[in-house]
Amino acid sequence: MERLIDIHCHILPAVDNGSVSMDQTKRMLNIAYEEGITYIIATPHYGAGCINTGNPELEDKLEKVRKAAKEIDPAFQIELGNELFYSREIVEHLRKGRALTLANTRYCLVKFPKDEEYPAMKAGLHSLLIQGYYPILSHMESYRCLYENYEGIANLINLGVYMQMNSRSLTGNPLDSHVRYVRRLISNGMVHLIGTGSHSDCLKPPQMKKGLALIKKDYGEAVRKRLLENTQKLLLNQKMERKIFPYA
Repeated sequence: MERLIDIHCHILPAVDNGSVSMDQTKRMLNIAYEEGITYIIATPHYGAGCINTGNPELEDKLEKVRKAAKEIDPAFQIELGNELFYSREIVEHLRKGRALTLANTRYCLVKFPKDEEYPAMKAGLHSLLIQGYYPILSHMESYRCLYENYEGIANLINLGVYMQMNSRSLTGNPLDSHVRYVRRLISNGMVHLIGTGSHSDCLKPPQMKKGLALIKKDYGEAVRKRLLENTQKLLLNQKMERKIFPYA
C-alpha cells in the first residue's frame, strides 16, 4: 500500500471544531487508513489570545489517538502540530512552545480570515519567514483575496511561502468556476502540498485518494509524485522544491 501523509487534519477529539469524541476519531482513522493514509499530523487550531487546549492535554489525547492508530496498523503514525490563526503575537507563541510547528519542524500551517486583505496576509507570512519559519498557507484556495489572483499567489510563493490545498476542493463539478480555479492552481504549479483538512468522518472525512487520482489523470504522474515527495521533505525538515515565477 502506498504511504500517504496528511499534514492537515483535525483528528484529536474534543479540542476544536474537529472530532467531537474518541469514537469519531477512531472512525476517521479507519477512513484515513482505507484511503492509504498512514501518517497524520494532527493540527488543532491555535490562536494567540484565544482559549486553546494546553499542550499537556494535547499530548495526552495524542497518545490515545496513537494507540488507536497502532491497533489498525503498527506503522500508522500520528504526530502533532497546530493550524495557527495568524496574529502579530504568533511568533512569540511559537518561540515559547505554546504554539506548535508541524511535527517539530520549521514548517508551520497558517490560516487567515477568508476575507483577509492581501497586503495584511503577505505581511503576516513575511513576518514568519524573517523569523526563520517556513509558512504553509492553509487551504489556500479558500481566500477571497487570492481568488484568480495568480500574480498575488506567485508573489507569495516567490517570497518563500508554501501553498496547501484540501483534496476535496479538486473533486467537485468541473463546470463550477471555483473548481476550475483550483485545478488551474495545480496546472500552474502553485500548490505544494495536498491535505485533507478533515474535521469529521462525515461532512469532511480524511480522504485523499480521489483528489490524487484526478491529479494523476489530468496533470500527470510527475505532478502527483512531486506533491507526495513534498510531504516527505516536510517531515525531514528539508526545503521543498517550488516553482519560481519570473513574471511576478
